[in-house]
Amino acid sequence: MKIRGNYKLFYLIELITGIILIFSFSAFGDKGLFVLILFFIGLFLTQKLNPDEREIQLNFQINTYESIVIGIAMGIIYFLFPALNWFYALISISLISRGIIGFLTFQFS
Repeated sequence: MKIRGNYKLFYLIELITGIILIFSFSAFGDKGLFVLILFFIGLFLTQKLNPDEREIQLNFQINTYESIVIGIAMGIIYFLFPALNWFYALISISLISRGIIGFLTFQFS
């Protein structure tokens, strides 16, 4: 299995980081942000220096769907859970949604 340029592995790492981040925020507060080191390690290991046009198009598609999910989630949080910390919610929701959407996009395309 190649690591460099493996987008499915990157999005899986992103999903796992988002899930761990929820628990680290609730347990450690602001110090839970250190879990983001996993994301940056995954980004460093899997980045491809010259992606092809198909990969760029799929990444644009993933970003579009991720922004839709984040917008809906932030609206729900604003109206139903106003006491929730927006910063933690935004980071966690974006990592989880991007991980799921990205993994499924590269799995079935």
